[in-house]
Amino acid sequence: MPQGLEFLNLLCHTTLKSAYNNIPGSANQVKVFNLQLDAAFKSFATECEILCSLRHRNLIKVITSCSNLDFKDLVLEYMPNGSLE
Repeated sequence: MPQGLEFLNLLCHTTLKSAYNNIPGSANQVKVFNLQLDAAFKSFATECEILCSLRHRNLIKVITSCSNLDFKDLVLEYMPNGSLE
């Protein structure tokens, strides 16, 4: 787990990324990419490009992103019931 995210609840984990929630004072989730895998770089770039360009009432919004050599994440709206319907 990336340093500083120890207080968050893990929502899901895949080989390329993990998603966390319970950010104090917000209704957002954080998706952190596993930079030990080359495919994670492409996945991050693709998700940023697609999610930032789409607008629809049933899609979650990208709040912000963080990208440097050691860390890549997306901060997204949190869907508490796990449904986008």
